[in-house]
Amino acid sequence: MALLVAERVRTLAFAVNVDATALQRALRRLLAQDDFDRAAALVKAARPAWAAECVLPLIDPELDESERSFALEERLLDTRDAATRGMRALRAAATMGSALGFIGAAVQIWWIFNGEHGLAALQAGNVESEALAKAVTSIAIGLATSSLALGSWTVLRKAARDRLAQSRRIVAAVEGMLRPDAGEDE
Repeated sequence: MALLVAERVRTLAFAVNVDATALQRALRRLLAQDDFDRAAALVKAARPAWAAECVLPLIDPELDESERSFALEERLLDTRDAATRGMRALRAAATMGSALGFIGAAVQIWWIFNGEHGLAALQAGNVESEALAKAVTSIAIGLATSSLALGSWTVLRKAARDRLAQSRRIVAAVEGMLRPDAGEDE
């Protein structure tokens, strides 16, 4: 679970993050000058940021006009899939962590009454002390796992939503720059 959290943090905070305001401002300036080659080069340089990946089909001069809409939709869907990757596992770990901790504690309590104690049973209270210590440790680990997973899921879900919204905003802005009369038809 810790590796999943680390990978999601690296992806959402660093790999796919871009200053969308600055990118949008630069694209606005380049598109106003009809400099599609430099705009495409700028967007390609900002990859693998999701905003750049999503907006690229709109301005890529190498892409056929009939394929732009399909490529844009495909990139938006791929971005959504990438944003939700691993989130269900975190949510499941949050749900199961505390339950598994309590199951571990129940196993230790069962061991007190029914387990094979060997030489540990010769010392009064040793078996109970050992089992209760393991039960408390099991509960603590389960609750810590659940807390880490739930906290990580909450923060990472917000970051993923922010990156997706950022991508959609820049796509809408570039579409508006390329087709300023698109809103008049509706």
